[in-house]
Amino acid sequence: MTTSPRQAARTRVAEAMAALRTGRMILVLAESDGGCRGDLVMAAERMTAEAAKAMMTIGCGLIHVSMRSAALDALEIPPADPTSTGPGRELFRVSVALAGSEAGGVRASHRAYTIRALADPSSTPSTFTRPGHVFPLGCAAGGVLSVPACPEAAVDLVELAGMAPVGVLCEVCGADGEQAGRAELLDLGREHGLPVVSIDDLVAYRRRELCRVRRRGVARIPLPMGEFRAIGFTDGLDREHVAFVHGDPAANLAPLVRLQFECLAGDVFGSRHCGCRAELDHALDRIARSGCGVLVYIRARSTAVRDTLRACRSDVGRLCAEAHLVGPGDIQSAFDMLDELGLREVRLLSDAVEVAVEPGQVRVIERIPLSHDHRGARTLAPPHTDRIGSLS
Repeated sequence: MTTSPRQAARTRVAEAMAALRTGRMILVLAESDGGCRGDLVMAAERMTAEAAKAMMTIGCGLIHVSMRSAALDALEIPPADPTSTGPGRELFRVSVALAGSEAGGVRASHRAYTIRALADPSSTPSTFTRPGHVFPLGCAAGGVLSVPACPEAAVDLVELAGMAPVGVLCEVCGADGEQAGRAELLDLGREHGLPVVSIDDLVAYRRRELCRVRRRGVARIPLPMGEFRAIGFTDGLDREHVAFVHGDPAANLAPLVRLQFECLAGDVFGSRHCGCRAELDHALDRIARSGCGVLVYIRARSTAVRDTLRACRSDVGRLCAEAHLVGPGDIQSAFDMLDELGLREVRLLSDAVEVAVEPGQVRVIERIPLSHDHRGARTLAPPHTDRIGSLS
């Protein structure tokens, strides 16, 4: 059986987290502009003198400790260059050492003491002297979803593994002392038995985790088309969505399903700029007449009202529904809701969005056109503009 790219990425992240929990190193790859950077990464709270020596020997680079900027601020570890105004101001911090004559040296054991202290929640500003031989890096609070870089990846992976969000990383140099290439990095990973994970894998994993939905209540809703149960859900960003359930779709083979994406102007006020209200009513009616089914109503993102008014004001011929781009995260949440409702196979009342979607958790055995008029069909947003990407 062929493994999908999403499943493969999830497996690589899971293997990396398992290794970090046991104090092992992993190799994190960051690819950009045709190049590839590799960093050895491990959990700060698992750092030992042996691990520090191995990291320096294998990586041949400088050891850094990455943690969130707010945590470094709390420890009063300032930027290395306080006059800087660029992105490096928060990233590079003053070097530190553990206070005490037996702990502040350059030896591997001394560095390990200092690194573990940075991960210790009981540490205070007086725990450290400045400067020292350990180099902290300040990371974005949103992790790789804000800044897809190795320092953020180290913190995210360690935290996902259930440990203090403080990672240790060392960039890998090649045999010539320059930055190692992808092939050399993969060879190094195999030679030392290191799990290898890319930042793209981690971004995909974190986006997927944020899309997961949870039930938040149920109510009976009598509609002109028939009686429905409205089941509330929240997604990973605490945005609320509703599934309108008619009959018992989980007990039926391939019930009728419609994914409906919120359009305030059309759904609520009946705007003539689009056919969203007509599509909503038509979909509910078809589900009711079929005897059972679900209409998944996905709420719009926070800028939906502003985008709708701009669309209606600037061009009366433009569809207001087109102002609300539907991202992959929105589609994922919709199918997660169907999965939570116990549906495994569905017949989809489709429009232009769903035609392009191949969900992993619910099988679409048939796509049925909602109508011949797709005036309310949404445009699928490119990956960098989806709702999860908006965290950055």
